[in-house]
Amino acid sequence: MKKKVIVLTKEQMSLVDKLYDVDGVTAIKELVEKVFPDIEEKYRDGRSAYGKAIKEYLASRGKKTVATSDYVKKEYELSQEERDFLYNNCSTMKITDMCETLYEERVAPLDRRYKACSEFVKGIDGKVVLSEIVKEVSPSDYLPPKNESKAISRINKYVHEGIDKTNLKASDKKNISRLIAYMHTYRFLHQISNYTSQNNRELFESSFVRYTHDKPDLTQEEVDQYIVLSAEVVIASNIQVRVERLQELLDQSAEETEGKKMAMSLVESINTAQTEYNQCVNRQTKLLNELKEKRSQRLSKQIKENASILNLVEMWKDEESRHKMIKLAEIRKKALEEEVERLSSMDEIKCRIMGLTEEEVLNG
Repeated sequence: MKKKVIVLTKEQMSLVDKLYDVDGVTAIKELVEKVFPDIEEKYRDGRSAYGKAIKEYLASRGKKTVATSDYVKKEYELSQEERDFLYNNCSTMKITDMCETLYEERVAPLDRRYKACSEFVKGIDGKVVLSEIVKEVSPSDYLPPKNESKAISRINKYVHEGIDKTNLKASDKKNISRLIAYMHTYRFLHQISNYTSQNNRELFESSFVRYTHDKPDLTQEEVDQYIVLSAEVVIASNIQVRVERLQELLDQSAEETEGKKMAMSLVESINTAQTEYNQCVNRQTKLLNELKEKRSQRLSKQIKENASILNLVEMWKDEESRHKMIKLAEIRKKALEEEVERLSSMDEIKCRIMGLTEEEVLNG
């Protein structure tokens, strides 16, 4: 009877490479089980055609398998470059994100590389690990204010001299109504839902409310610009946090004899972060000045157009000016009546009204 020969497919070869090189699986029985999960139990060893196919493939690459009894799963060893990256970025990145950056693929928590990174980060001072200082929230948790009462509470939360809900003016009600509309725009909700940190979310919301709660005349374009401005505030804050933690790490490495190489890398990271912070602040200043200038020009134009009406209203509000205006109107009315009476007594006017010439009047 002819023995069964198994030829590995390209997909199976790739899986063997991953299991052996990345996951550290060198036991032939475990390799067979993972590459051929549907075969019978009696074929799951190195003596079967399946086991021989895997051993032959690995042998062609200069690698050997071990028996199950001899198998000890190897731990992934981090390189010095990987250690430096984890040490420099653990204050601002999560382990999942650092692994994805290092290995250019999504790394599962059960992966040897993830476990190695996690163990290394655990050995670092807990004060600089991001996961211990960030409170995560779900994007669906945020609810913008939908009525006047909730909007007032939100304003008073962030604005020192907020709104007295027992003494609302017409201008206050208009401001509140517009703020509710601003906070229900798709752009605002999309931006604030991107923040998974409660601190970042509140910082963004507070910035937007403080900038817009007393501006009921904003265009859609200006609302979008204030959203961008508020997002820049969050970015600047996060950069500051990063700089502070990197500085702490630099201070620690300066006290260690083996930290000189690490210190150079940290100084570089701090300078880069500081440059990013300065650029962010400059963007904020420029955008805020543009928004102020644009709104100032619009209000100035409106004031000029309504100047005569406003002046008249103000004069009418003033009692003395009002009496003078009434007196002038009465004098004008009296003078007009006298002029009409004088004109009505003139024969020439009467003749013109009756359609008669001077000769017809004289000759009867």
